[in-house]
Amino acid sequence: MGGAPHLVNTFAMTIATIVCPVHGESSFVYVCKHLAENPAQEWCCGYPNVESPWRDAWCAACHKVFEREGGWNDMNEGEIEIDVLCGHCYEDGIAQSVNCMDDPIRTEWAEYRGSLHNAPWAKRGAMNEVFGLMNCPVWDCYQRSAQLVFTHGDHLQIVADIEFVGTLSTASNTWTWSWADFNLLEAVRSRIGAVRDFGERRGFPRLTVPKWDADWEDAWDMTLIAVDVLGGMGGFSIKTDSGIHHMVVMSVQHRK
Repeated sequence: MGGAPHLVNTFAMTIATIVCPVHGESSFVYVCKHLAENPAQEWCCGYPNVESPWRDAWCAACHKVFEREGGWNDMNEGEIEIDVLCGHCYEDGIAQSVNCMDDPIRTEWAEYRGSLHNAPWAKRGAMNEVFGLMNCPVWDCYQRSAQLVFTHGDHLQIVADIEFVGTLSTASNTWTWSWADFNLLEAVRSRIGAVRDFGERRGFPRLTVPKWDADWEDAWDMTLIAVDVLGGMGGFSIKTDSGIHHMVVMSVQHRK
């Protein structure tokens, strides 16, 4: 994802879309010129939703202008220079902000992230050992009921209530938080917003940026954080064609 996103003057525009020289035709979003030229800084924007997956954004300096008037209006709009990014360039740009923390926050983040590795449920495979999931080779995931059901033969069932945390894409090596993944049903991502809110309060951008470059260690650490914030029993992951889905096990029942 290195480098600045492509600026407005490289695009061909239509009424509803732009044609990015890298990503092709796409919806577009407005950002301040400072972010377009240097995306590795704090992005001030709303969180994505189904209707608006990419929200207009501006830097911390422009945010002071925004706050001075309580919003954008005739009094301050002339003080901000605007560029246009395609949605994919926007994702690439905002992803570069995840390491933008001052030294005290960076230290606090490293200490918090590291402390979770000592938790009894932090070991990979802990859920397998505690609940005997290895003895149940068949599993099904039911998004509507937010459950994982493990079976062994015709009798034993282990039913886990779950909350999806995010997905590690094995194709792009990126992490996407479930609160920003609108392909998932609401039932499996109804509580994960609390992790984002926790990140907002503490100033931890990896918890508030929807999608960013990641590896397995990053994905597992985000799962451990979700377990801690949501008060879950442990973490679990499943592999599918779209990547590795990480989730929090909230409770477990044995059924025969």
